[in-house]
Amino acid sequence: MTRTSLLAGFATLALLSAPAMAQNVSNITNTAAGIGNTATQSVTTMQRGGGLFAGPNVANVANTAAGIGNTASQGVFVGQRSGGLFSGGSMANVSNTAAGIGNAATQGATVLQRSGGRTPFGGPNLANVQNLSAGIGNFAGQGVLVRQR
Repeated sequence: MTRTSLLAGFATLALLSAPAMAQNVSNITNTAAGIGNTATQSVTTMQRGGGLFAGPNVANVANTAAGIGNTASQGVFVGQRSGGLFSGGSMANVSNTAAGIGNAATQGATVLQRSGGRTPFGGPNLANVQNLSAGIGNFAGQGVLVRQR
């Protein structure tokens, strides 16, 4: 009987602690590589962390055209919300790259981040945005909206 009670207690603890420390991770990649390829992608990712120790929300978004005469096009919407007494915050990394000869990489990204932890324990919201064109005759076009609250 004691063993049953202990096992039930451990099971309850495991069930209660898992959502309390949840972490959301999204990795989104769009790549056109080689000669004369096209890659097009449209993505929406919504992340919400909650509980006493809300884990961080992490979104990594990459768009790449590499090689000769490739086109990579990507549209992304990232919504992140972290709440809880000790909120882990949110982080979004957005990159757009055209490398090689005559490539085009275009990207439109919207990142909305909200951290709802109790002051002063709310985690930070971080957004890193990169746009790179390297080589001969490449084009990297990017439009990004970042809203943090």
